[in-house]
Amino acid sequence: MYQALRRAIRSSPLCHQVMRHFIERYHRLGVRPDTQVVLEGYQRCSNSFATVAFMHAQTEPVSIAHHLHSVAQIKLGVRRGLPTLVLIREPRGATLSFTIRRELPSVVWALEEYLDFYRGVEPLADRVVIADFTETTADMGAVTRRLNERFGTHFGEFDHTEENVEAVYRELEQIEQDASGETEVRETHVARPSEARQALKEKLAAQFEQSPARELYAEASALYAQLRQQSAPQSPAPSPSH
Repeated sequence: MYQALRRAIRSSPLCHQVMRHFIERYHRLGVRPDTQVVLEGYQRCSNSFATVAFMHAQTEPVSIAHHLHSVAQIKLGVRRGLPTLVLIREPRGATLSFTIRRELPSVVWALEEYLDFYRGVEPLADRVVIADFTETTADMGAVTRRLNERFGTHFGEFDHTEENVEAVYRELEQIEQDASGETEVRETHVARPSEARQALKEKLAAQFEQSPARELYAEASALYAQLRQQSAPQSPAPSPSH
């Protein structure tokens, strides 16, 4: 019951707009009247890297809606005609990383959450830019270029040099330390590559061969492949609906 209600709220633009007036996180990260761009995705799909790299590339502040991991954000972006970037990752990597971060015993809930999120994205796919984890983490500048071409915007494009990427990783580590209040970075949480997290993933990976995770994973993989097909460069976005 709780999960069904939670998912219904996350898919409702109206609920999000109401919550923006009462919950600080929604006010800070949600779509607002001054929002200029929406960057959203399922958790562990390079949301943090994309957001920080995008901000690093701008010459002046840009108001970004991000990190609510909510389809309602995407719906609001589309409805208002905002440049909207949806981040995606193959379901095994995304759900394993999510399971580790939440310290869950099974990948099943993470797979259910993945399916819920991207089923909501599916009918909006032709109104947004979709970028895969590998593309985002290898060349965020190229992703922003696609966003600019699609929406006729002129956002700065991240120069994906080793120095710039290291600067982003340092900021991500600082964000993690600020969130935890610890001096050491939690390798299970930090939004950058981690050998420690990779070892934990290998221990959990066998669950994908067992029911019900096996069936959920097959469905998630098919949905991922479908959305990846729709992520090719597209024609300019249609006018916003009201």
